[in-house]
Amino acid sequence: MKQLIIVLNFLFLCTLLWAQTEPKTRPDSSQTQNLGEVADTVQAVDFFVDDEPLKISLKYDITSFIKNKTKGEYLDAELIVFYDDMQPVVKKVRIQARGNYRRGECFFPPFFLNFKTDPVKDPKYMKVNKVKVVTHCSSTDRGEETLLREYLVYKLYNILTDKSFRVRLLDIKYIDTGKKGKTYESYGFVIEPADVAAKRNNCVIIESMAITGKDLVEEDADRAALFQYMISNTDWRIKSGHNTKFLKSLSEVTNKLMVLPYDFDFSGFVGASYSFPQEWSDTQSIYDRDYLGYCRDNPASQLKNIELFNSKKQEILKTISNFTLISEKDREEVTEFINEFFDEISNPKDFVNSIKRECKPIDF
Repeated sequence: MKQLIIVLNFLFLCTLLWAQTEPKTRPDSSQTQNLGEVADTVQAVDFFVDDEPLKISLKYDITSFIKNKTKGEYLDAELIVFYDDMQPVVKKVRIQARGNYRRGECFFPPFFLNFKTDPVKDPKYMKVNKVKVVTHCSSTDRGEETLLREYLVYKLYNILTDKSFRVRLLDIKYIDTGKKGKTYESYGFVIEPADVAAKRNNCVIIESMAITGKDLVEEDADRAALFQYMISNTDWRIKSGHNTKFLKSLSEVTNKLMVLPYDFDFSGFVGASYSFPQEWSDTQSIYDRDYLGYCRDNPASQLKNIELFNSKKQEILKTISNFTLISEKDREEVTEFINEFFDEISNPKDFVNSIKRECKPIDF
Protein backbone atom coordinates (compact mmCIF):
# COMPACT_ATOMS: atom_id res chain seq x y z
CA MET A 1 0.00 0.00 0.00
CA LYS A 2 2.83 2.37 0.87
CA GLN A 3 4.33 1.88 -2.59
CA LEU A 4 1.10 2.78 -4.37
CA ILE A 5 0.61 5.86 -2.21
CA ILE A 6 4.16 6.99 -3.06
CA VAL A 7 3.26 6.73 -6.75
CA LEU A 8 0.04 8.66 -6.14
CA ASN A 9 2.02 11.27 -4.26
CA PHE A 10 4.22 11.76 -7.31
CA LEU A 11 1.35 12.02 -9.72
CA PHE A 12 -0.42 14.52 -7.51
CA LEU A 13 2.65 16.02 -5.85
CA CYS A 14 1.37 19.40 -6.84
CA THR A 15 -1.61 18.83 -4.53
CA LEU A 16 -0.09 17.02 -1.57
CA LEU A 17 -1.85 17.06 1.76
CA TRP A 18 0.41 16.89 4.74
CA ALA A 19 -1.97 15.06 7.06
CA GLN A 20 -0.11 12.06 8.44
CA THR A 21 -3.01 9.60 8.61
CA GLU A 22 -3.07 5.98 7.48
CA PRO A 23 -4.74 5.10 4.15
CA LYS A 24 -8.20 3.68 4.61
CA THR A 25 -8.46 1.11 1.82
CA ARG A 26 -6.24 -0.96 -0.43
CA PRO A 27 -6.83 -0.18 -4.12
CA ASP A 28 -6.93 -2.95 -6.69
CA SER A 29 -3.45 -3.14 -8.27
CA SER A 30 -4.18 -6.13 -10.49
CA GLN A 31 -4.12 -4.01 -13.63
CA THR A 32 -2.69 -0.74 -14.92
CA GLN A 33 -4.07 2.11 -12.83
CA ASN A 34 -5.86 4.95 -14.62
CA LEU A 35 -6.09 7.20 -11.62
CA GLY A 36 -8.97 9.55 -12.42
CA GLU A 37 -10.33 10.97 -9.15
CA VAL A 38 -8.20 10.09 -6.14
CA ALA A 39 -10.39 11.63 -3.43
CA ASP A 40 -8.92 10.68 -0.03
CA THR A 41 -6.26 8.24 -1.24
CA VAL A 42 -3.43 10.78 -1.49
CA GLN A 43 -2.46 11.05 2.13
CA ALA A 44 -0.01 9.35 4.37
CA VAL A 45 3.38 8.93 2.72
CA ASP A 46 5.79 11.85 2.42
CA PHE A 47 7.10 11.76 -1.13
CA PHE A 48 10.42 13.42 -0.29
CA VAL A 49 11.53 11.13 2.53
CA ASP A 50 12.74 8.38 0.19
CA ASP A 51 16.16 8.98 -1.40
CA GLU A 52 15.76 6.06 -3.82
CA PRO A 53 15.28 7.28 -7.41
CA LEU A 54 11.69 6.85 -8.62
CA LYS A 55 11.56 5.16 -12.02
CA ILE A 56 9.31 6.84 -14.60
CA SER A 57 8.83 7.04 -18.36
CA LEU A 58 7.68 10.06 -20.36
CA LYS A 59 6.26 9.62 -23.86
CA TYR A 60 5.89 12.75 -25.97
CA ASP A 61 7.13 14.48 -29.12
CA ILE A 62 10.66 15.15 -27.90
CA THR A 63 11.78 16.18 -31.39
CA SER A 64 9.33 19.10 -31.34
CA PHE A 65 10.09 19.80 -27.66
CA ILE A 66 13.79 20.32 -28.40
CA LYS A 67 13.16 22.21 -31.64
CA ASN A 68 10.69 24.65 -30.04
CA LYS A 69 12.06 24.77 -26.49
CA THR A 70 12.59 28.55 -26.46
CA LYS A 71 8.90 29.15 -27.21
CA GLY A 72 7.76 27.47 -24.01
CA GLU A 73 4.82 25.74 -25.70
CA TYR A 74 2.87 22.95 -24.03
CA LEU A 75 3.05 19.41 -25.43
CA ASP A 76 0.77 16.50 -24.56
CA ALA A 77 2.59 13.62 -22.88
CA GLU A 78 2.01 10.33 -21.11
CA LEU A 79 3.61 9.78 -17.73
CA ILE A 80 4.20 6.19 -16.64
CA VAL A 81 5.38 5.45 -13.11
CA PHE A 82 7.01 2.15 -12.09
CA TYR A 83 7.56 0.94 -8.57
CA ASP A 84 9.01 -2.49 -7.71
CA ASP A 85 6.77 -5.28 -9.05
CA MET A 86 3.61 -3.15 -9.36
CA GLN A 87 1.76 -2.66 -12.61
CA PRO A 88 2.65 0.67 -14.27
CA VAL A 89 0.61 3.71 -13.26
CA VAL A 90 -0.35 5.95 -16.19
CA LYS A 91 -1.43 9.59 -16.31
CA LYS A 92 -1.97 12.14 -19.06
CA VAL A 93 0.09 15.30 -18.56
CA ARG A 94 1.45 18.26 -20.47
CA ILE A 95 5.09 19.29 -20.65
CA GLN A 96 6.44 22.83 -20.99
CA ALA A 97 10.12 23.80 -21.25
CA ARG A 98 11.12 26.25 -18.51
CA GLY A 99 14.11 28.27 -17.28
CA ASN A 100 14.93 31.71 -18.67
CA TYR A 101 18.55 30.78 -19.35
CA ARG A 102 18.47 27.00 -19.63
CA ARG A 103 15.76 26.95 -22.31
CA GLY A 104 18.21 28.63 -24.67
CA GLU A 105 21.40 26.98 -23.45
CA CYS A 106 20.42 23.37 -22.80
CA PHE A 107 19.91 20.69 -25.44
CA PHE A 108 17.42 19.15 -23.00
CA PRO A 109 16.00 21.97 -20.84
CA PRO A 110 14.15 21.55 -17.54
CA PHE A 111 10.37 21.47 -17.76
CA PHE A 112 7.05 21.70 -15.98
CA LEU A 113 4.84 18.66 -15.58
CA ASN A 114 1.31 20.03 -15.82
CA PHE A 115 -1.64 17.94 -14.64
CA LYS A 116 -4.47 20.12 -15.95
CA THR A 117 -5.36 17.68 -18.74
CA ASP A 118 -6.21 14.95 -16.21
CA PRO A 119 -7.27 16.94 -13.15
CA VAL A 120 -8.13 15.88 -9.65
CA LYS A 121 -11.85 16.44 -9.08
CA ASP A 122 -11.74 16.91 -5.31
CA PRO A 123 -11.30 20.67 -4.62
CA LYS A 124 -8.94 19.93 -1.69
CA TYR A 125 -6.32 18.77 -4.19
CA MET A 126 -6.54 21.48 -6.84
CA LYS A 127 -4.48 24.39 -5.51
CA VAL A 128 -1.28 23.67 -7.48
CA ASN A 129 -1.38 21.92 -10.83
CA LYS A 130 2.21 21.69 -12.04
CA VAL A 131 5.63 20.72 -10.72
CA LYS A 132 9.20 21.55 -11.75
CA VAL A 133 11.47 18.84 -13.12
CA VAL A 134 15.20 19.50 -13.50
CA THR A 135 16.89 17.66 -16.37
CA HIS A 136 20.38 16.76 -17.57
CA CYS A 137 20.74 19.79 -19.93
CA SER A 138 23.28 18.11 -22.22
CA SER A 139 23.44 14.51 -23.44
CA THR A 140 27.03 14.06 -22.20
CA ASP A 141 28.13 12.27 -19.05
CA ARG A 142 29.13 15.65 -17.67
CA GLY A 143 25.57 16.88 -18.11
CA GLU A 144 24.28 14.17 -15.81
CA GLU A 145 27.05 14.74 -13.26
CA THR A 146 26.10 18.42 -13.19
CA LEU A 147 22.44 17.56 -12.61
CA LEU A 148 23.32 15.21 -9.75
CA ARG A 149 25.53 17.86 -8.16
CA GLU A 150 22.67 20.35 -8.21
CA TYR A 151 20.36 17.76 -6.63
CA LEU A 152 22.99 17.30 -3.92
CA VAL A 153 23.06 21.05 -3.23
CA TYR A 154 19.35 20.98 -2.35
CA LYS A 155 19.99 18.04 0.00
CA LEU A 156 22.79 19.97 1.74
CA TYR A 157 20.57 22.97 2.37
CA ASN A 158 17.92 20.63 3.81
CA ILE A 159 20.47 19.73 6.49
CA LEU A 160 20.65 23.35 7.63
CA THR A 161 16.98 24.31 7.65
CA ASP A 162 13.46 23.02 7.04
CA LYS A 163 12.82 26.29 5.22
CA SER A 164 14.25 24.85 2.04
CA PHE A 165 12.97 23.16 -1.07
CA ARG A 166 13.00 19.39 -0.89
CA VAL A 167 13.73 17.28 -3.95
CA ARG A 168 13.16 13.73 -5.18
CA LEU A 169 15.45 11.98 -7.64
CA LEU A 170 13.93 10.45 -10.77
CA ASP A 171 15.24 7.73 -13.08
CA ILE A 172 13.66 8.86 -16.36
CA LYS A 173 13.22 7.07 -19.67
CA TYR A 174 12.24 9.55 -22.39
CA ILE A 175 10.37 8.00 -25.32
CA ASP A 176 10.13 10.21 -28.40
CA THR A 177 6.86 9.94 -30.33
CA GLY A 178 8.14 12.47 -32.89
CA LYS A 179 9.97 12.03 -36.19
CA LYS A 180 13.31 10.98 -34.75
CA GLY A 181 11.77 8.37 -32.47
CA LYS A 182 14.78 8.33 -30.15
CA THR A 183 14.88 7.08 -26.58
CA TYR A 184 16.85 8.89 -23.89
CA GLU A 185 17.63 7.76 -20.36
CA SER A 186 18.87 10.02 -17.60
CA TYR A 187 18.38 11.07 -14.02
CA GLY A 188 16.28 14.10 -13.19
CA PHE A 189 14.70 15.46 -10.06
CA VAL A 190 11.42 17.03 -9.05
CA ILE A 191 11.34 20.12 -6.83
CA GLU A 192 8.79 20.55 -4.07
CA PRO A 193 6.16 23.14 -5.11
CA ALA A 194 6.58 26.46 -3.32
CA ASP A 195 3.09 26.40 -1.82
CA VAL A 196 3.74 22.92 -0.43
CA ALA A 197 7.07 24.00 1.11
CA ALA A 198 5.31 27.00 2.64
CA LYS A 199 2.48 24.92 4.09
CA ARG A 200 4.98 22.47 5.59
CA ASN A 201 6.54 25.40 7.47
CA ASN A 202 3.18 26.96 8.40
CA CYS A 203 3.85 29.88 6.08
CA VAL A 204 2.50 31.45 2.91
CA ILE A 205 4.40 32.55 -0.19
CA ILE A 206 4.67 36.33 -0.64
CA GLU A 207 4.98 37.54 -4.23
CA SER A 208 6.65 40.94 -4.47
CA MET A 209 9.34 42.67 -6.51
CA ALA A 210 9.89 45.35 -3.85
CA ILE A 211 11.39 43.24 -1.05
CA THR A 212 14.76 44.32 0.34
CA GLY A 213 16.98 43.25 3.20
CA LYS A 214 14.98 45.44 5.62
CA ASP A 215 11.99 43.12 5.11
CA LEU A 216 13.79 39.90 6.08
CA VAL A 217 14.48 37.99 9.27
CA GLU A 218 18.20 38.63 9.77
CA GLU A 219 19.18 35.14 10.90
CA ASP A 220 17.29 33.52 8.03
CA ALA A 221 18.69 35.86 5.37
CA ASP A 222 22.23 35.45 6.70
CA ARG A 223 21.93 31.66 6.71
CA ALA A 224 20.89 31.66 3.04
CA ALA A 225 23.70 34.07 2.14
CA LEU A 226 26.29 31.95 3.94
CA PHE A 227 25.05 28.84 2.16
CA GLN A 228 25.30 30.58 -1.22
CA TYR A 229 28.83 31.57 -0.25
CA MET A 230 29.63 27.97 0.72
CA ILE A 231 28.61 26.63 -2.70
CA SER A 232 30.09 29.72 -4.43
CA ASN A 233 26.89 30.91 -6.09
CA THR A 234 26.31 34.49 -7.21
CA ASP A 235 23.18 33.79 -9.26
CA TRP A 236 20.73 35.07 -6.64
CA ARG A 237 19.50 38.35 -5.29
CA ILE A 238 16.87 39.44 -2.78
CA LYS A 239 15.98 42.53 -4.77
CA SER A 240 13.75 41.35 -7.63
CA GLY A 241 13.50 37.93 -6.00
CA HIS A 242 16.09 36.45 -8.34
CA ASN A 243 16.13 32.68 -7.65
CA THR A 244 14.50 33.36 -4.30
CA LYS A 245 10.99 32.83 -2.92
CA PHE A 246 9.74 34.60 0.21
CA LEU A 247 7.86 33.09 3.16
CA LYS A 248 5.58 34.83 5.66
CA SER A 249 4.98 32.94 8.90
CA LEU A 250 1.40 32.23 9.94
CA SER A 251 2.38 31.42 13.52
CA GLU A 252 4.88 34.15 14.45
CA VAL A 253 3.85 37.74 15.11
CA THR A 254 6.17 39.51 12.68
CA ASN A 255 6.11 41.35 9.37
CA LYS A 256 9.56 40.03 8.50
CA LEU A 257 9.95 37.47 5.71
CA MET A 258 12.09 34.38 5.26
CA VAL A 259 13.76 33.13 2.11
CA LEU A 260 13.58 29.98 -0.01
CA PRO A 261 16.58 29.89 -2.40
CA TYR A 262 16.57 27.69 -5.51
CA ASP A 263 18.35 27.12 -8.85
CA PHE A 264 21.99 26.46 -7.93
CA ASP A 265 23.34 25.46 -11.36
CA PHE A 266 25.54 28.58 -11.63
CA SER A 267 27.43 27.71 -8.45
CA GLY A 268 31.03 26.56 -8.33
CA PHE A 269 29.86 23.45 -6.47
CA VAL A 270 27.76 22.38 -9.47
CA GLY A 271 30.20 23.65 -12.09
CA ALA A 272 27.83 23.75 -15.07
CA SER A 273 29.67 24.39 -18.34
CA TYR A 274 27.47 27.39 -19.17
CA SER A 275 27.71 29.14 -15.78
CA PHE A 276 29.42 32.46 -15.07
CA PRO A 277 29.56 35.04 -12.24
CA GLN A 278 26.68 37.51 -12.23
CA GLU A 279 27.12 41.19 -13.02
CA TRP A 280 26.56 42.24 -9.38
CA SER A 281 29.51 40.11 -8.28
CA ASP A 282 33.16 41.17 -8.30
CA THR A 283 34.46 37.64 -8.96
CA GLN A 284 35.91 36.51 -12.25
CA SER A 285 35.26 32.79 -11.78
CA ILE A 286 32.35 30.73 -10.44
CA TYR A 287 34.88 29.00 -8.17
CA ASP A 288 35.83 32.23 -6.39
CA ARG A 289 33.51 32.82 -3.45
CA ASP A 290 31.83 36.20 -3.07
CA TYR A 291 29.69 37.02 -0.03
CA LEU A 292 26.49 38.70 -1.28
CA GLY A 293 24.80 38.82 2.11
CA TYR A 294 24.06 42.04 3.95
CA CYS A 295 26.47 44.10 6.00
CA ARG A 296 25.61 43.99 9.72
CA ASP A 297 26.56 46.48 12.42
CA ASN A 298 25.80 43.70 14.89
CA PRO A 299 27.14 40.38 13.57
CA ALA A 300 25.14 38.24 16.02
CA SER A 301 23.08 36.49 13.35
CA GLN A 302 26.16 35.89 11.19
CA LEU A 303 28.03 34.36 14.11
CA LYS A 304 25.04 32.19 15.03
CA ASN A 305 24.87 30.85 11.49
CA ILE A 306 28.58 30.12 11.40
CA GLU A 307 28.08 28.10 14.57
CA LEU A 308 25.21 26.23 12.86
CA PHE A 309 27.31 25.44 9.78
CA ASN A 310 30.23 24.21 11.88
CA SER A 311 27.89 21.99 13.90
CA LYS A 312 26.60 20.44 10.66
CA LYS A 313 30.02 20.04 9.02
CA GLN A 314 30.32 16.28 9.49
CA GLU A 315 26.75 15.65 8.33
CA ILE A 316 27.35 17.75 5.23
CA LEU A 317 30.60 15.93 4.40
CA LYS A 318 29.01 12.54 5.08
CA THR A 319 26.08 13.35 2.78
CA ILE A 320 28.54 14.16 -0.01
CA SER A 321 30.63 11.05 0.67
CA ASN A 322 27.56 8.78 0.64
CA PHE A 323 26.19 10.17 -2.62
CA THR A 324 27.69 7.51 -4.86
CA LEU A 325 25.66 8.43 -7.94
CA ILE A 326 28.40 10.94 -8.74
CA SER A 327 31.87 9.64 -9.44
CA GLU A 328 34.49 9.23 -6.74
CA LYS A 329 36.54 11.92 -8.45
CA ASP A 330 33.60 14.34 -8.30
CA ARG A 331 32.96 13.53 -4.64
CA GLU A 332 36.61 14.21 -3.81
CA GLU A 333 36.47 17.46 -5.78
CA VAL A 334 33.37 18.86 -4.06
CA THR A 335 34.55 17.61 -0.65
CA GLU A 336 37.77 19.57 -1.06
CA PHE A 337 35.75 22.59 -2.22
CA ILE A 338 33.50 22.46 0.86
CA ASN A 339 36.42 21.86 3.22
CA GLU A 340 37.96 25.09 1.94
CA PHE A 341 34.81 26.87 3.08
CA PHE A 342 34.95 25.28 6.53
CA ASP A 343 38.59 26.30 6.82
CA GLU A 344 37.48 29.89 6.17
CA ILE A 345 34.86 29.87 8.92
CA SER A 346 36.95 27.97 11.45
CA ASN A 347 37.67 31.32 13.14
CA PRO A 348 34.20 32.97 13.07
CA LYS A 349 35.27 36.47 14.13
CA ASP A 350 38.02 36.62 11.53
CA PHE A 351 35.59 35.44 8.87
CA VAL A 352 32.99 38.06 9.81
CA ASN A 353 35.67 40.75 9.53
CA SER A 354 36.79 39.42 6.16
CA ILE A 355 33.32 39.57 4.55
CA LYS A 356 32.93 43.23 5.46
CA ARG A 357 34.80 43.96 2.25
CA GLU A 358 32.23 42.04 0.19
CA CYS A 359 28.89 42.40 2.00
CA LYS A 360 26.10 44.43 0.43
CA PRO A 361 24.06 47.40 1.69
CA ILE A 362 20.66 46.57 3.07
CA ASP A 363 18.82 47.78 -0.06
CA PHE A 364 20.87 45.53 -2.42
